[in-house]
Amino acid sequence: MRTIYDRSQLNDLAFSNSKEFLAVAAKGNYAAGTIAGCNTRKYHGLVVALQPQIDEDHHVLLASLDETLIDGDHTYDLSIHKYPNIYAPDGTQYMASFTAQPIPSWTFECGENTISKELQIDDEGSLTIRYTLTKANGPLVLRLHPLLAFRNMHWVRRADEHADKTVHYINDGISMQLYPQYSSLFLQMTGDAVFKEAGYWYYNVEYPIEQERGYEYQEDLYGPGYFEVTLHPGLAVIFSGAITERQQLVCRAPKPVTQTTKEYLLKAASQFVIHTSGGLSIKAGYYWFGSWGRDTCISLPGLTFLAGNPGAFSSIMSLLRVLLKDGLLPNTGNLRDESKYATVDASMWFVWALQQYAIHEVGAAAVWNIYGDLLKDILYHYRYGTAFNIHMEPDGMISAAYPGKALTWMDAVILDTPITQRPGKPVEVNALWYNAVCFCVNAARDAGDNVFVQEWSEFPALIATGFVKCFWDDNHQYLADVVHENIPDWSIRPNQIFAVALPYSPLNEVQQNAVVAIVKRELLTPRGLRTLSPQDPNYIGHYGGSQLERDHAYHQGTVWPWLLAHYAAAVLKTAGDAGKEELKELFSHVESALEECCLYSIPEVYNGDAPHAAGGTVAQAWSVAEFIRFERLISGA
Repeated sequence: MRTIYDRSQLNDLAFSNSKEFLAVAAKGNYAAGTIAGCNTRKYHGLVVALQPQIDEDHHVLLASLDETLIDGDHTYDLSIHKYPNIYAPDGTQYMASFTAQPIPSWTFECGENTISKELQIDDEGSLTIRYTLTKANGPLVLRLHPLLAFRNMHWVRRADEHADKTVHYINDGISMQLYPQYSSLFLQMTGDAVFKEAGYWYYNVEYPIEQERGYEYQEDLYGPGYFEVTLHPGLAVIFSGAITERQQLVCRAPKPVTQTTKEYLLKAASQFVIHTSGGLSIKAGYYWFGSWGRDTCISLPGLTFLAGNPGAFSSIMSLLRVLLKDGLLPNTGNLRDESKYATVDASMWFVWALQQYAIHEVGAAAVWNIYGDLLKDILYHYRYGTAFNIHMEPDGMISAAYPGKALTWMDAVILDTPITQRPGKPVEVNALWYNAVCFCVNAARDAGDNVFVQEWSEFPALIATGFVKCFWDDNHQYLADVVHENIPDWSIRPNQIFAVALPYSPLNEVQQNAVVAIVKRELLTPRGLRTLSPQDPNYIGHYGGSQLERDHAYHQGTVWPWLLAHYAAAVLKTAGDAGKEELKELFSHVESALEECCLYSIPEVYNGDAPHAAGGTVAQAWSVAEFIRFERLISGA
């Protein structure tokens, strides 16, 4: 799958601006942009660094690096920016090839000269770009103009005469610190490079994707001057951008090129497990998501022990242990913000993650011995009631309803009004509840906790009976999505698939087959499951436009890739080995998905309508994690 994009593709801006690269350091800093070299999002940049002394977000320090190759009287501008009504300069005219494997690499042909460019980011977050003159009749001159932003990734910068434009000279380069609360940015270069001060603002740089999304899309970037270095044929020079001064500028040898879809997914998985000062955490998605409770729990198996990193699972569980409060985990934003506990399912996914850990790694007894106190805390709080009116009804079902809050994963809210509030008894929450109670009873039994077993052993039967009575209808032959005040919502949504896919199901074989059949008929696409049947009058098949438009479509038909692993588990449970061929065909589409948006990762969502264009975050943790689990389900490895 090592795709090499050629001149015709790179020169087509509609194509090359639609493909993004992402390089992430173990400590969370990243470099990202399009393969055209044009920043189309405010989140793009070459040094995008965490600044914990300011907030928990990433900040764009070095936005871009303008490159100019000089051959006597001939000047070749290799970079590209979008300004009002124009792209200038347009370096794509010199691009001959690009590949993102094993690292983002470009080849430029400028007259009779050929220059290669290779981008890397190391574990500490330092950017290195290596330039090599691979074909030339003699030495040429390379000028590099760094453009600085020094702003939160969610904002844009405007020219600011109060910014500190002082250039500090260091070994092999300079450092800049436009604002005192920021880390200094160290820009260094090998060879005979010299830096020439020529400070000025680049005005009205545009980010077209932000314009499409209804956000501020113009900003001003500060250029302090430029590096100038002589390029000799066959000899590389290295440019570095980092928030610490580097004593030696070297490029590490890139890791070997991956070969299989599974290997690409495993490589992508590492980009979401971030080393922070507080320990390991999972970034829910690039670029704008932070560490979210629900996303963390759903992503944990695929990003940690199923990806060969069980130590990360234990480390992240240590953080979640601290955050658990009254049986609940915080969901969105800063996980230490107590106002963010408005979620009914995050704790259920926490139990599921531990269940997967038991199945694949240590066994149920070990999980109970290590985490039994947390599991009990969750079950007792759900049984007797906790915040946001989350509690168990006499029929064994979990009910949750709170004004102005969308407590399930379908949680889009506009002006404090949920789009899909789903108050009452959501079907997936109760499938997860049944699964959690069954798992805990059996894990406690394996661990010899007879007191817990005796108290809870009758609950699985109570919950299973209540579940079928609450959600199943022989006439509909599928499960209601939510039941509120005894009124079922018969919208056909993917939430019912969990009642089949989870290890413990309250449904009989006939009911399970019926659920899988309707999900396959109404919701299945090559990219994931739709969130609403196209036959529903509320279905929205396109995800895009302003935030208002996107939020309306978010769970009203939009396709979510992470649901495919649960669909696969349901098919295997109902069809056994006979279902594997269907699932292998479905999984084969992942290969093309890896090259559609952010190379080589999986986005957050897709359009419900064909051809299912990508949307949302360009690289989503649970999309990648659950595709890793999908592969494990069908391979059995």
